[in-house]
Amino acid sequence: MKRAVDSRAVQGVLYGVYKALYNIAGASAAAVMRQAAPDILHELGQLGVSFDCVDDVDKLSSKIGETMEKTGMCDKMVMTLDGDRLRADITNCAFFDLTMHLKEEGIPPFGCPFAALTIAIAEKNLGKRARLVNLEPTPGGNPGDTRLEVQLF
Repeated sequence: MKRAVDSRAVQGVLYGVYKALYNIAGASAAAVMRQAAPDILHELGQLGVSFDCVDDVDKLSSKIGETMEKTGMCDKMVMTLDGDRLRADITNCAFFDLTMHLKEEGIPPFGCPFAALTIAIAEKNLGKRARLVNLEPTPGGNPGDTRLEVQLF
Protein backbone atom coordinates (compact mmCIF):
# COMPACT_ATOMS: atom_id res chain seq x y z
CA MET A 1 0.00 0.00 0.00
CA LYS A 2 1.39 3.36 -1.02
CA ARG A 3 1.00 5.95 1.72
CA ALA A 4 1.03 9.71 1.34
CA VAL A 5 2.61 11.66 4.16
CA ASP A 6 1.64 15.23 4.90
CA SER A 7 4.80 17.28 4.38
CA ARG A 8 3.84 19.50 7.33
CA ALA A 9 4.40 16.55 9.67
CA VAL A 10 7.81 15.87 8.14
CA GLN A 11 8.71 19.57 8.37
CA GLY A 12 7.69 19.62 12.03
CA VAL A 13 9.94 16.67 12.84
CA LEU A 14 12.86 18.05 10.84
CA TYR A 15 12.43 21.48 12.42
CA GLY A 16 12.90 19.98 15.88
CA VAL A 17 15.85 17.85 14.84
CA TYR A 18 17.61 20.64 12.91
CA LYS A 19 17.06 23.24 15.62
CA ALA A 20 18.30 20.90 18.38
CA LEU A 21 21.32 19.89 16.32
CA TYR A 22 22.18 23.50 15.60
CA ASN A 23 21.70 24.46 19.28
CA ILE A 24 24.11 21.70 20.31
CA ALA A 25 26.64 21.84 17.49
CA GLY A 26 26.36 25.41 16.21
CA ALA A 27 28.28 25.95 12.98
CA SER A 28 29.49 22.34 13.20
CA ALA A 29 25.92 21.17 12.47
CA ALA A 30 26.81 21.25 8.77
CA ALA A 31 29.66 18.81 9.44
CA VAL A 32 27.27 16.51 11.27
CA MET A 33 24.86 16.61 8.34
CA ARG A 34 27.74 15.87 6.01
CA GLN A 35 28.50 12.76 8.08
CA ALA A 36 24.82 11.77 7.95
CA ALA A 37 24.52 12.12 4.16
CA PRO A 38 26.13 8.74 3.29
CA ASP A 39 23.84 7.05 5.82
CA ILE A 40 20.81 8.75 4.26
CA LEU A 41 21.96 7.51 0.85
CA HIS A 42 22.48 3.98 2.21
CA GLU A 43 19.07 3.88 3.90
CA LEU A 44 17.34 5.11 0.75
CA GLY A 45 19.03 2.23 -1.08
CA GLN A 46 17.71 -0.19 1.56
CA LEU A 47 14.23 1.25 0.94
CA GLY A 48 14.54 0.63 -2.80
CA VAL A 49 15.64 4.08 -3.93
CA SER A 50 18.99 3.35 -5.55
CA PHE A 51 21.43 5.84 -7.03
CA ASP A 52 23.92 3.16 -8.12
CA CYS A 53 23.38 4.02 -11.80
CA VAL A 54 24.83 7.49 -11.30
CA ASP A 55 28.31 7.61 -12.82
CA ASP A 56 28.44 11.14 -14.25
CA VAL A 57 27.04 14.58 -13.54
CA ASP A 58 24.26 14.27 -16.12
CA LYS A 59 22.97 11.09 -14.51
CA LEU A 60 23.31 12.70 -11.08
CA SER A 61 21.12 15.54 -12.25
CA SER A 62 18.45 13.39 -13.87
CA LYS A 63 18.29 10.72 -11.12
CA ILE A 64 18.08 13.16 -8.20
CA GLY A 65 15.55 15.30 -10.05
CA GLU A 66 13.43 12.28 -10.98
CA THR A 67 13.56 10.91 -7.43
CA MET A 68 12.72 14.23 -5.76
CA GLU A 69 9.81 14.79 -8.15
CA LYS A 70 8.41 11.26 -7.76
CA THR A 71 8.56 11.45 -3.97
CA GLY A 72 6.78 14.81 -3.89
CA MET A 73 9.77 16.70 -2.50
CA CYS A 74 9.47 19.21 -5.34
CA ASP A 75 7.58 19.81 -8.55
CA LYS A 76 10.71 20.00 -10.68
CA MET A 77 14.48 20.01 -10.27
CA VAL A 78 16.96 20.98 -12.99
CA MET A 79 20.72 20.84 -12.48
CA THR A 80 23.38 22.59 -14.51
CA LEU A 81 27.15 22.38 -14.23
CA ASP A 82 29.16 25.58 -14.57
CA GLY A 83 32.83 24.85 -14.05
CA ASP A 84 33.09 23.22 -10.63
CA ARG A 85 29.65 24.46 -9.49
CA LEU A 86 26.61 22.25 -9.75
CA ARG A 87 23.50 24.41 -9.55
CA ALA A 88 20.05 22.98 -8.90
CA ASP A 89 16.97 25.06 -9.58
CA ILE A 90 14.17 23.54 -7.54
CA THR A 91 10.54 24.41 -8.24
CA ASN A 92 8.16 24.32 -5.28
CA CYS A 93 10.48 22.70 -2.73
CA ALA A 94 8.49 20.86 -0.06
CA PHE A 95 10.97 22.08 2.57
CA PHE A 96 11.02 25.76 1.59
CA ASP A 97 8.87 26.91 4.53
CA LEU A 98 10.99 24.90 6.96
CA THR A 99 14.20 26.41 5.58
CA MET A 100 12.81 29.94 5.76
CA HIS A 101 11.52 29.41 9.31
CA LEU A 102 14.93 28.20 10.48
CA LYS A 103 16.64 31.05 8.63
CA GLU A 104 14.38 33.58 10.42
CA GLU A 105 15.68 32.11 13.69
CA GLY A 106 19.28 32.56 12.59
CA ILE A 107 19.85 28.92 11.67
CA PRO A 108 21.56 28.46 8.28
CA PRO A 109 20.23 25.85 5.83
CA PHE A 110 22.69 23.12 6.77
CA GLY A 111 20.17 20.25 6.61
CA CYS A 112 18.86 20.51 3.06
CA PRO A 113 17.99 16.98 1.87
CA PHE A 114 18.67 17.96 -1.76
CA ALA A 115 22.17 19.12 -0.83
CA ALA A 116 22.85 16.09 1.36
CA LEU A 117 21.94 13.67 -1.43
CA THR A 118 23.82 15.61 -4.08
CA ILE A 119 26.97 15.69 -1.94
CA ALA A 120 26.75 12.03 -0.89
CA ILE A 121 26.20 10.77 -4.46
CA ALA A 122 28.92 13.01 -5.92
CA GLU A 123 31.39 11.71 -3.37
CA LYS A 124 30.39 8.04 -3.46
CA ASN A 125 29.68 7.55 -7.15
CA LEU A 126 31.71 10.25 -8.89
CA GLY A 127 34.76 10.32 -6.63
CA LYS A 128 34.40 14.07 -6.13
CA ARG A 129 34.60 16.05 -2.93
CA ALA A 130 31.62 18.32 -2.63
CA ARG A 131 30.33 21.07 -0.38
CA LEU A 132 27.23 23.22 -0.15
CA VAL A 133 28.08 26.80 -1.11
CA ASN A 134 24.68 28.43 -1.57
CA LEU A 135 21.03 27.77 -0.78
CA GLU A 136 18.53 30.56 -1.25
CA PRO A 137 15.14 31.37 -2.70
CA THR A 138 15.40 31.52 -6.49
CA PRO A 139 15.89 35.17 -7.49
CA GLY A 140 12.63 36.31 -9.07
CA GLY A 141 11.01 32.92 -8.43
CA ASN A 142 7.78 32.00 -6.71
CA PRO A 143 7.60 31.12 -3.00
CA GLY A 144 8.99 27.61 -2.72
CA ASP A 145 11.43 27.98 -5.61
CA THR A 146 14.97 27.39 -4.43
CA ARG A 147 18.47 27.62 -5.88
CA LEU A 148 21.08 25.24 -4.51
CA GLU A 149 24.77 25.31 -5.41
CA VAL A 150 27.27 22.60 -4.63
CA GLN A 151 30.96 22.94 -5.41
CA LEU A 152 32.65 19.83 -6.78
CA PHE A 153 36.39 19.40 -6.44
